[in-house]
Amino acid sequence: MDAVFHVEHQVFNYRVAGGLIQDGYVLIHRSKLESHWSLPGGRVKLGEDARTSLKREMVEELALDVEALNHLCTIENFFTYNEKNIHEVGLYFEMHARHPLSLHNGEEFTVEEAERLVFKWVPLKDLGDYKLYPEVIKNKLMTYCFTSDYFFVNDLQNV
Repeated sequence: MDAVFHVEHQVFNYRVAGGLIQDGYVLIHRSKLESHWSLPGGRVKLGEDARTSLKREMVEELALDVEALNHLCTIENFFTYNEKNIHEVGLYFEMHARHPLSLHNGEEFTVEEAERLVFKWVPLKDLGDYKLYPEVIKNKLMTYCFTSDYFFVNDLQNV
């Protein structure tokens, strides 16, 4: 069971994601139905630690064996999505792939394991050109800041 709870017009979500950097590029993804991007990852399952969740998500989405390295940051994020107020706690890690992935010439690509998602390798220097959420992780990666941080982001008026 995913660590996500729905109460009326509110949702609590516990998410884990990773920054996979290879040859100066970072891997991002988005839903085919959305225009904004995020780092690959997913929901943590109850009773599962964050690093194990990240490894599981990378196998599920990309058939990729990764190692979750340094904790980059924890982001407590309040925002609205699909007319619901979301309270999301996200743990972000630096990742290392045990076997390098193709950079796909910087083009968007899909994989059979995650048909609903689009992936793309983006040069770190160009990450500012993308609508990547949460924005604090984009800024952290663009400045090559790999020390552990905590961020509080409140995009709701009444929280």
